[in-house]
Amino acid sequence: MKNNKRKFIPLIAALMAVLLVACGPSDEKLAEAEEARNLLAQAKQTAEDTYLDVSDTSQRSILDSLSDKEAEIEQLDFTKMNDKKIDEILPSIAELTESYQNIGKELSGVLTSETQIKEEKAKHKGLDVYFINKTGMNLSKVVLHDISANTYSDNFIGDGVVLQNGYTLMGVSLDIYSDSSQWEFVITDDVDTEYTLSCESLKGEDLKGASVVLSYDSAMATGEATLGGYFPQPEPEPTETTEAGAEAEGAEGESAEGESTDAATESTSE
Repeated sequence: MKNNKRKFIPLIAALMAVLLVACGPSDEKLAEAEEARNLLAQAKQTAEDTYLDVSDTSQRSILDSLSDKEAEIEQLDFTKMNDKKIDEILPSIAELTESYQNIGKELSGVLTSETQIKEEKAKHKGLDVYFINKTGMNLSKVVLHDISANTYSDNFIGDGVVLQNGYTLMGVSLDIYSDSSQWEFVITDDVDTEYTLSCESLKGEDLKGASVVLSYDSAMATGEATLGGYFPQPEPEPTETTEAGAEAEGAEGESAEGESTDAATESTSE
């Protein structure tokens, strides 16, 4: 009889274990598993959202790999598991969550860097002007010195080119930094002597298309770059005319065009 009791006790324990499995997880363990899965979903969403805001696509393959693993976690039915099985899965969920958090931090750093670069670029505006050389010298270099930022532009004239005295250089674009407040021009003549020309403020949209008159007083050994007038622009052509009006207007246009060309030539050789 005693032997039968000893065999009966292990049998009861085995049956209880089966019943526990069949009953599913405890409420506490189920809540822990669901919370872990929610944290994983949040970490994934944060990383994916940040990725969409950056231009760097190098992390795409890593995110795709993590997404495949996260999809497997999403398909799990914790209600059909016991506490022991959930405990076996929880470390994998935590590891995947940490991977998403780490890549999210990396992407946040990239986003911060890219945002700073964009903001810095936005501070630079191109100012289209033209130079008139009234220095009394033939120039081989004209360089803009941003005193505030302590930066120098490239040579606007171009290597191997000379801007003769009295001539105009068209098509110049000055890079104006919005945080700066002081500029000067550094010019070099055709015998490599360098001069500094003081300059007034280059800020303002109204300056677009203006002339920059370069002048130098050799007796006083001082020079300046002053903002002058605007290069004459051709008048817009009418959109609709009669046939007779078109002929008359065409004749006037030829005359106007000739005058404009002469004016441009005169301006160039001032």
